Amino acid sequence: MKLHQHLAPWVNSKSLVALALVICVATPLLMSRKAGTGKITAENADRRITIITPHNETIRREFGEAFQAWWQEEHGETVYVNWLTPGGTSEIRKILDGRFAAAKKTGDTGVEIDIFFGGGDYEFRIQAEKDRFAKLDVFESHPEWFGEDALPQTFSGEIYYAEDHSWVGVCLSRFGICYNVDALRRRGLEPPETWEDLGDPKYFGGIALSDPNKSGSVARAFEMLIQQQMHEAAATAKVAPGETPDRFQARVLNDGWDRGINLIQKIGANARYFTDSSTKIPHDVASGDAAAGMCVDFYGRTYEQMLMKEDGSSRLHWISPKGGTSMSVDPVAVLKGAPDPELAQAFVEFLVSEQGQVLWNARPGSPIGPRHHALRRMPVRRDVYTAENLQHFTDQENPYEMTGGFVYDRALTGKGFKALQFVIRVLCLDAHEELKEAWVKLTDAGMPERATKIFSDTTLVSYQNTMGDLRRQLSDGTKVETARMAVRLGKLFRKNYELAGELAEEGK
Repeated sequence: MKLHQHLAPWVNSKSLVALALVICVATPLLMSRKAGTGKITAENADRRITIITPHNETIRREFGEAFQAWWQEEHGETVYVNWLTPGGTSEIRKILDGRFAAAKKTGDTGVEIDIFFGGGDYEFRIQAEKDRFAKLDVFESHPEWFGEDALPQTFSGEIYYAEDHSWVGVCLSRFGICYNVDALRRRGLEPPETWEDLGDPKYFGGIALSDPNKSGSVARAFEMLIQQQMHEAAATAKVAPGETPDRFQARVLNDGWDRGINLIQKIGANARYFTDSSTKIPHDVASGDAAAGMCVDFYGRTYEQMLMKEDGSSRLHWISPKGGTSMSVDPVAVLKGAPDPELAQAFVEFLVSEQGQVLWNARPGSPIGPRHHALRRMPVRRDVYTAENLQHFTDQENPYEMTGGFVYDRALTGKGFKALQFVIRVLCLDAHEELKEAWVKLTDAGMPERATKIFSDTTLVSYQNTMGDLRRQLSDGTKVETARMAVRLGKLFRKNYELAGELAEEGK
């Protein structure tokens, strides 16, 4: 007797065919959700988390998949990770400002985003001041993960987690220089070792830079450059006869600031361009379109590894300038009113756990490594740099032992971070063509004294002016007033550069 003859009278052969098709389609989907072997989508996932981030696709993929696997193993649920990637931190700031403003008008408690992940501590401090972050549970659930032997609150002058536990750093960042070995050889240049090396006229047209108003990481690199000059000025300065301690300190700070700004002028004059995308820098250096560029460590190291030959050599190298950079962090935070606060807090816990930490630098395919690509970033937790873990790391080094003695002093330039971005814009970006033309004429003429003095005159953006009136204008003034000031300063610097070029041609 056939199977359908045993079934209820209303079941016919067509119904059986349809039922069989349903079973064939549904069974793999159900099994994949339970076993975690199928692709997790927004439609088939048990839960969903939304993360806004400037991190690249490689980092998003590795941590997204690792968190999905970890959560499913711990709780038997699938998670869909919805990544929002509008661009850099400046774009993320605009989105968060807009969404929180709209939520305030409607009385909503959240902005339909669970996590803010990556982008440097400056932006996280700004968002925390606006009271947009929830307190992180990981500090209470795993106090053993924090402290001088694990995740310190401060190191090399940098803050690694908020005192109120609203955000926490999860990986380290150093700022430095990537360079093309072949391009330097053609220019007759030795590999750079310091920020000052990039001011050599032999680099003219060969340096790749990012607009510091669009890239927080490059802006921080310029800030480190200036602080190094300020530290060196303080170390070598001597008190003049009859000079009071206050006057001496003011003079030293001014002198160091001026040296730093003048070095940025030279590097800007050597720049091939100022791009909106900091990821373009190592790409162009790798291809030989630029000889060198300023970039964060993991961008440079990623390209260095991509181009590595069997003998271990690579045409692109990344270095940390001697005594010219601290180690800052890329943080994570849970936004207030997160759609799934439990899942959001768990994501932070995973990032700070040893399993999440080692993903930043372990080799793909190693027992503790990522599935697809090496991320070439350094974990923030000091206690994961064990001999057992380091054998699986791509970079077998402990960054806590490699600071070069540089200590970041937030009191010197931290409050004027946005003002510094503005200064570099009017000094180098808005007047880039005039800056380059004057630089060529100066170098061709052997840097005549009067012309060089005019070229280097940055009195309008002195330390006092930048940290005083300029910073207040950016903080409290209108956008129209700020735009007018930018136009006025840009015109004055262009005029200076044109005059310096004319005098250089005259040999004055």
